[in-house]
Amino acid sequence: MLQPVPIATPAAEIAAWWRLVELCLPSHEECGALTFTPAGAETLEADWEQWLTDTFLPAVHPSLAALQSAAATQDVARVLSGDAALGRSLSSAAARGSLAAGRHLLLSFQPPQAAKLLERLREAAATDNQVGHAATVFAVRGRTFHLPFLQVAGALLLAECVLGADAAGVTLPAPRTAGLLQSALDRMAALPAAQLLAV
Repeated sequence: MLQPVPIATPAAEIAAWWRLVELCLPSHEECGALTFTPAGAETLEADWEQWLTDTFLPAVHPSLAALQSAAATQDVARVLSGDAALGRSLSSAAARGSLAAGRHLLLSFQPPQAAKLLERLREAAATDNQVGHAATVFAVRGRTFHLPFLQVAGALLLAECVLGADAAGVTLPAPRTAGLLQSALDRMAALPAAQLLAV
């Protein structure tokens, strides 16, 4: 697995990845599913693979890369444009979950000190209820904490997996979570190099 630090067990590895989720989405306990909404325990793996194919790889992944690139240059206009484009690329149900989670974080929590881009994104969300998708918040907060793209993407994948499963009433043990995350990271790594290096 692509690891932020050397890890010996699936539980320790998931815990290390989860620390990145907490940096990017500290409101995770209150937000519910983002864009991954599995039907239940029996179909979780198939639902995950379908979500990767239909939502993450074609819509969320490229948007996340573009948003983190825009965040790196503190370009609020590009971030807002990328956020709107992401919203248009998601199904209506996925867009609702994405907006609910992202907007909750933006509007309910103060940005870290001196995080000017995050403050401007928060101001935009306060005046426009279509601003603030979860991937946008991950990209901007990830950039605020100087996280590389693969760590931001891995953290978003883990949040999608765990929060989606939890919303469906499924508690995932660490080995199963690690397997689902690994399958997603493998699929992401198989993308053409130009897409992986978009940032």
